[in-house]
Amino acid sequence: MCCAGSYEDWRPDASQFLASDKGAPLSGWPGEWWLDVRSSNVRRIMQQRIAMCKSKGFVAVDPDNVDGYTNPNGVGLTAADQLSYNTFLANEAHAQGMAIGLKNDLDQLTQLTPYFDFFVNEQCNQYSECGMYAPSKVAGKPVWNIEYTSTNFNKGCPQQATMGMRTILKLKPHVFAIHRVLN
Repeated sequence: MCCAGSYEDWRPDASQFLASDKGAPLSGWPGEWWLDVRSSNVRRIMQQRIAMCKSKGFVAVDPDNVDGYTNPNGVGLTAADQLSYNTFLANEAHAQGMAIGLKNDLDQLTQLTPYFDFFVNEQCNQYSECGMYAPSKVAGKPVWNIEYTSTNFNKGCPQQATMGMRTILKLKPHVFAIHRVLN
């Protein structure tokens, strides 16, 4: 689905966002700004994106950057704002008959597990975050991890095997390859 918590100036629907929808730039990502996820306009655009995914035959969406409240976002987002928005995204995807994955927002994982169907983490081996997915393991929901270096991919987390987590190695931009799945 692309980014649901950030504005990207190259997206086809970029002109639909209001100036007031945009917050601070994302550090290290030119052309990208945090969104004010409380905005009814932002939510309307995300509803349209989810509907577009459904019309193209998608069975699931995996929105990115849904942890703006943990970053210098420029619009004063709170944990409650983010929880409301992420729940909104999950409900919208389910209303369209699609599954939804949660990427990021580890601090609200326990609260959001009932609403999401699967989970995606980037670099949990590198940042020792794999164990934080215990609520999803208890709920019987799948967790995918993406590592960007062979070192971190091969290292694994001590909890990874018991978590039933699947790890993908992505060495090139925009190209995923499952070189090995760890159980």
